[in-house]
Amino acid sequence: MKFLLSSNPTQLATALSGLQSATIEAEYGDEVVEGSVMTMAHHGPRQANPCPCLAPNRPQGSRELEVVGLSHLDLDTLGACAAVLGRKPDCADFWRLAAYLDIHGPHKVAQAQASPIDLRRLYGYLAWSQANRYSPPRDGSLEDVTAVVLSGVDVLERLASGDEELLAAGDAFLAGQEELNRSSFVELKNGVLARVSPFFTNSLYSTPTGELGLMVVALRTGAMNITVSLADPIPGVSARSIVQDLWGAEAGGHDGIAGSPRGQVMGLADLMRAWNYIIDIMDGLKPGQVGSWE
Repeated sequence: MKFLLSSNPTQLATALSGLQSATIEAEYGDEVVEGSVMTMAHHGPRQANPCPCLAPNRPQGSRELEVVGLSHLDLDTLGACAAVLGRKPDCADFWRLAAYLDIHGPHKVAQAQASPIDLRRLYGYLAWSQANRYSPPRDGSLEDVTAVVLSGVDVLERLASGDEELLAAGDAFLAGQEELNRSSFVELKNGVLARVSPFFTNSLYSTPTGELGLMVVALRTGAMNITVSLADPIPGVSARSIVQDLWGAEAGGHDGIAGSPRGQVMGLADLMRAWNYIIDIMDGLKPGQVGSWE
């Protein structure tokens, strides 16, 4: 079984054509690339579907699938890849935590009611992911990521079995979040935080001095993409609608967290455009709405 990834839906669909295939979060805004055997997708119009990482293990050795198509790699996607391989670790509470954070955002970890060991597993994964960051080719070309997926599945199995080296790396990752807050912070205005970093920062809703924001718009310089997220729901405000207003239908995600189109290079000018656009939205909130700055 091969795992193929592309930030371009046409490239991925062409590669899967005629094969016994599954797709996992092969979503590009509202568009999805279907697998011939199964499709796991839960963004946009499919948001009522369960997170792919909650899928049960397929029997090991099953030969029904020849190829699995992906648009990106994150914990939710990787958990589903492990399930397709029949190797997803049996730690249901951890996968419920992963699913909760995929939908609501990593900043909601305190509300997830996770056990200490599952939190250590989460941060262990995040530490490994940060050190082994994978980004799709920016031109949308197809890439065989089988080795990357198998490496990630190995890490999931080690975390589930209590690998102390990985768990300790997660402890150090968590301790480093304060420095990441400082180094990534650009400005806070009307409740909207702007951030720039090689790392994911949409879980950081307070400034280095402790002021709380309602939204984060962040440029990740490693992947050259932008993510918009809300700390809590705001009536009439949707991260997914914002990114699609800015960059079209191939941008997408959820109301609480969404991103620029896969494979489209974003820079500082795009960040500032998004930040100012969101500030205008916040300015227009009616008195009494969450986040009103009247």
